[in-house]
Amino acid sequence: MKKLNLKEVTEYVENNIGTFHLKRLHSLEKLKLHEILQRKNPYLFKAKNVLTAQDLVKNVLDAFLQSQEETMFGDFLEGVAIFI
Repeated sequence: MKKLNLKEVTEYVENNIGTFHLKRLHSLEKLKLHEILQRKNPYLFKAKNVLTAQDLVKNVLDAFLQSQEETMFGDFLEGVAIFI
């Protein structure tokens, strides 16, 4: 097995991490609140004692962004693993 060259891995990450951030940015730019709200169960938020529109929007957006980021970062790490 070939020895891992950390310099090459670092260069790969530096050259490709920008793509991860661009995907996050594009995802936010095309985001529509009504589309996110259609995917969420409003009763869950009531059960979690979310009482204001501000809290509802914040919780829905946080959940959406976390899910998106996990997927995108997983894809990025998969690319790193394949490179290695």
